[in-house]
Amino acid sequence: MNKATAKAYTMQALIKYHGLKDWELRIPYHDSISVNTDCLYTVTTVEFGDYEKDRLIINGEEIGGRALERVVSIINKVRELSGITNRCMIKSINHSPIKEAKGLGFSAAAGAALAAAAYEAAGLRRKYGWDSRLISRLARLLAGSACRSVIGEYARWYAGSNDEDSYAVKVATRKEFDIRFIIVPLPLKASTEDAHREAATSSFFKARIESAQKRCEELIKAIKDNDFKKFGELVELDSLELHAVTMTGSSKLILINAESLRVIETVKRLRSEGVPAYYSMQTGPTVYVNTLPEWVDEVEKVLRDEGVLTLTSGVGPGVEIIG
Repeated sequence: MNKATAKAYTMQALIKYHGLKDWELRIPYHDSISVNTDCLYTVTTVEFGDYEKDRLIINGEEIGGRALERVVSIINKVRELSGITNRCMIKSINHSPIKEAKGLGFSAAAGAALAAAAYEAAGLRRKYGWDSRLISRLARLLAGSACRSVIGEYARWYAGSNDEDSYAVKVATRKEFDIRFIIVPLPLKASTEDAHREAATSSFFKARIESAQKRCEELIKAIKDNDFKKFGELVELDSLELHAVTMTGSSKLILINAESLRVIETVKRLRSEGVPAYYSMQTGPTVYVNTLPEWVDEVEKVLRDEGVLTLTSGVGPGVEIIG
C-alpha cells in the first residue's frame, strides 16, 4: 500500500506545554496532559508516488512555506524509516462548523492524522506493528500537541530530551473519567509559535516549568480518584499560569479578550450557584468549559442564552486509519 487515509481528533490541553527547548524536534521543557474531543477532527490522505515534489493541500488550497516544511519533516522521517524515496501528495481537511477561531487544536489533529496516514501508506505497520508511541513521535515533529492527539482520550506527553524519549502515552480512558466540555470558539490573529517563543522570555518561566511538571502528577491523581472538583481547579490554574507567562514575555502578548473574560465570569457564577463547571484555555481566547455529563445541557443553555456560540464535546478517541 502506498496510500492511506487517517482521521484524528482535536484536543483540549489540560496541563499545557509552553516553550520548546528543541525547535527542530519540538521537544518541550516539561510534560503535558490533554483530552481529545469527539466533535472536531481532521482527515488526511497521504500517497507516495511519481510526483515531482512533495505537495500539501489543506481544505482545497495548496500550501507552501513554513507549513509545508513542517509537514515534510514528518514525511522525511517516514521515508527514512521505510526506505521509500518517492515524493508524496498530502490532502488534509479540517472538519469544523467554525472556520475562524484560535485555540481549537487543529494543528494537533492535523499532525496526528498526517503521521498515522504516512505511517500506514509507507508500510511501517508491517515493519513495526501499530506502534502508537512511534506514531506519536512522528506527529510531534509537526506540532507538539499532535503526539497526544495520536493517543486519544487522556494522554500524557513525556517531554524527554531527544527524539526517542519524547512521546505520548494514555493515562486514562473515557470510561474511567467521563466528562463533557463546551467549547466557546473565539478568533485571534496570533501564532502559537510566537506564544512559545514569548514564554521563554518571561521572568516567571522557570517557575512555570516546575509547577507544570508537578501539576501533571496532581492532575493524574485527580483523574484516578475521580475527583472532578480537583481536576477543574488544576486545569483552571494551569490556564491562568499559561497566559500569565505569555503576557509577561518580551512582547507582552495578550491572547485572551473581553469575550473570554465574559465566559470565565459566567463559569464562576455558575459554580457559585452549585453547578460543577470550570474553564480552560490554550494559547488563544477560545474557552473550554469542563463539566459533568448530567450538567452539560444546563451549562450550555446558560452560555447560549448569553449569546455565545458553543460546541459540545465528550472524551474523544485516538487516531484511526479509515482508508
